[in-house]
Amino acid sequence: MLKAKAFQAIDAYKVEIIEIAKKIHENPELGHQEFKALELLTETIKKHGFHVTTRISGLATSFKAELPGGNEPVVAILAEYDALPGIGHACGHNLIAAAALGAALGFKAVSCQVNGTIILYGTPAEEGVVENAGGKVLMIEEISKADAVIMVHPGSNWSSYSTNLARESFLVEFHGKASHASGSPEKGVNALEGILQTFNGINALRQHLRSDIRIHGIIKHGGDSPNVVPHYASAHLYVRAPNMPLLKETFEKVENIVKGAALMTGTNTEITRIANTYANRIPSKVLSDLYRVNLALNGIQVPDEQLREGGGSTDFGNISQVVPGLSGYFDVGSAPLHSPEGAFACASPKSFESAIIAAKTLAGVAIDLLTDPEKISEAKREHKRLIEDQAKSL
Repeated sequence: MLKAKAFQAIDAYKVEIIEIAKKIHENPELGHQEFKALELLTETIKKHGFHVTTRISGLATSFKAELPGGNEPVVAILAEYDALPGIGHACGHNLIAAAALGAALGFKAVSCQVNGTIILYGTPAEEGVVENAGGKVLMIEEISKADAVIMVHPGSNWSSYSTNLARESFLVEFHGKASHASGSPEKGVNALEGILQTFNGINALRQHLRSDIRIHGIIKHGGDSPNVVPHYASAHLYVRAPNMPLLKETFEKVENIVKGAALMTGTNTEITRIANTYANRIPSKVLSDLYRVNLALNGIQVPDEQLREGGGSTDFGNISQVVPGLSGYFDVGSAPLHSPEGAFACASPKSFESAIIAAKTLAGVAIDLLTDPEKISEAKREHKRLIEDQAKSL
């Protein structure tokens, strides 16, 4: 049986796969700076007979790994490996990379018996905290050549049938005039007040927004000394919404709040997008069902899922807008991600075992799609219908 052979191969490489997860976790790198992770992943996959190309779509820390002589159809498996500032791999991208690599190694064991191939893509800068974040957005022309795209992500349970929110990540800056805050405050123009009035305006807006819209952020710079009127202040903000038109509408409201804050405080302001715009994810029941079937083969029973609305955002959403996509979740425990506890959980024995199961499950999904072309056709028909339904509802 093809799947049994692929799963056995992943078990054979289990120590190597887990070691990769550990090393990436121990060496967290921000988006577009993941050079250690890039070298580790590409050198490893090369040793297993894959041809590797780097700098895909001009991104220094991206890569593409494929088997020689691969033919169509193609299933793309995506790896992420960037970290968060301050708390490292609190979102478990070290596990995503290891599971994706493991799935590719498992598939290689049966590739000569399958009509079709997989391509492993390394996609940098998923976290929207660095300039030009959103590697998948920038690589979309390349990745969308595949017939289906699959990946996994850590979570508090095993699941796969969900949406998430579209998102803008942007920097708001105010420029004023410095002066002595006590001796001559009337000569100053307080840039920090521009930021504070922006937050006040957003808070006033919240009661008039849909409950599934999110606006949140941090003050990046609020001044240099209490006795100096701040001449510069900035905040990093996110706006999230369930679809792109709502995202655009809400973002414009926030833009107007920023403009109003500048008028109120006599400051000058500018808004700069930090990350590429992330689209909402289009779910695939066809691919979700395949994920559940292959989880069951690995001892994880997940009941038939009802569509769940997720609260996060990812550049995988952009991929799912143009090609059938699966983002399966694997259980790393109840600790919240994007927290110190989440970072600890993503280097636990439980998380490593779950990543191995996730690797097997991804390999199984890829085998199902490539040995039964009707499954790919079914996923494409579903995707076309969902995109048309989305357009009608907007």
